[in-house]
Amino acid sequence: MSRVPSIDEQISAIGRGWPTFKVHRIDDRTAAWRGTLRPLLMTFEITVFYRVPAVIEILNPMRHQPQVRVVSPPLRPRSHSAEGKLPHVYWDGANLPILCLFDPEAGEWSPSDLLAETTLPWSDDWLACYEGWRATGEWTGGGRHIANRQGEAR
Repeated sequence: MSRVPSIDEQISAIGRGWPTFKVHRIDDRTAAWRGTLRPLLMTFEITVFYRVPAVIEILNPMRHQPQVRVVSPPLRPRSHSAEGKLPHVYWDGANLPILCLFDPEAGEWSPSDLLAETTLPWSDDWLACYEGWRATGEWTGGGRHIANRQGEAR
């Protein structure tokens, strides 16, 4: 496994690549960012929460992946969609779902990746797919469709 970037390195990389995102450093391993993305026609305000895993925690990257949520405008479900009411999201009990940006079983993301090079571009792509899905009912972003407990694809 490659070296895991520190939270300072993550903050610096996002600052260089995504300068409009504002950072709130929570502690020596944790930060949250807030900013806007405009993939197609709409502008979305998102938050990104990330905690650099401790060495022993790296064994399960799914538990320590970045969490991206859309703050506004709210994501809108779509009735009668083959993809489910709101595809490719995780529900964790919070009001806002977490975007499903990669397949954790396929090794598409690891804690050694920079969020500025993976999470933020993937969020922009996810939002473009969302805009298309809202318009057509078809999810063009690919990915595995796994039913969660509510029976909705993620």
